[in-house]
Amino acid sequence: MRTVARMVDAYFWTYDAQALVELSHLTYFVAMQRRRYITKGRESIPGWFERGDAELFSAIDVAQRSAGIVGDILEIGCFQGSSAILLGYLRRANERLVVCDLFQDVTPSLDEFHLRQNSYAGLSRESFEANYLKFHEKLPEIFAQPSTTLSGEDLARTFRIIHVDGSHDYEIVRSDLLLAKSLLVPGGFVIFDDIITLHAPGVTAAVWEGVIHDELLPVYQTQKLYGTWCDPLEVKIPKEFTQFTHDVCGHTMAHLEYPAARRSLLTEVLHRVRSSRR
Repeated sequence: MRTVARMVDAYFWTYDAQALVELSHLTYFVAMQRRRYITKGRESIPGWFERGDAELFSAIDVAQRSAGIVGDILEIGCFQGSSAILLGYLRRANERLVVCDLFQDVTPSLDEFHLRQNSYAGLSRESFEANYLKFHEKLPEIFAQPSTTLSGEDLARTFRIIHVDGSHDYEIVRSDLLLAKSLLVPGGFVIFDDIITLHAPGVTAAVWEGVIHDELLPVYQTQKLYGTWCDPLEVKIPKEFTQFTHDVCGHTMAHLEYPAARRSLLTEVLHRVRSSRR
């Protein structure tokens, strides 16, 4: 097993360019934990957090570290913790990770689509905490309440990353957007999930209204929209992405596409070993 582990580590650092970028700004141990979660651990947690967005979250954090930007991290809507766990790896010792979710009390607020799909069956605060503690020693700050009850006065303008993945209701997303505007520091990014999802038109309407009327600058788009209210920080996009540039509402925005998930590291290592023996 030790030999296999060394092979995996050797492959990881030799062939993963993004890992090398992260290593230049992180300790070896932290960089390894983060990368292992992005490539493998993330898949063990229920949810819809795609590899491409995980890579982009990490790239934004590296850019912020390089620019000397310090700040807290907020997630609205954490489900079973797949993205919150990665955000826990982005958090530095002097920063907070704050999550807000209704957990098992979410059912009364669900739309028809999610009620029919039974998308949140089994969701509870206990399940989130159990998943999070598989990867971290301490839980984040948890607000088990509607995001509409959060305020800028309570949280303060100290946040460098805000991930909004909660309600799909237009009015609530609108409230989340205005909250994010009051909390985000210069050089920060706000990230809205489900920007182009068929069953979430309320998200699309609220976020693009924010672009048109509330000075939100759209920077990147995947299944999520990445934006800011200041001059966008320059982020080194991992080479695996394909980028397409668009002019939208007077702003230049890139939509990013990430290839299908690559084979697991172990599978790849074994493949290379077999090939070398031929």
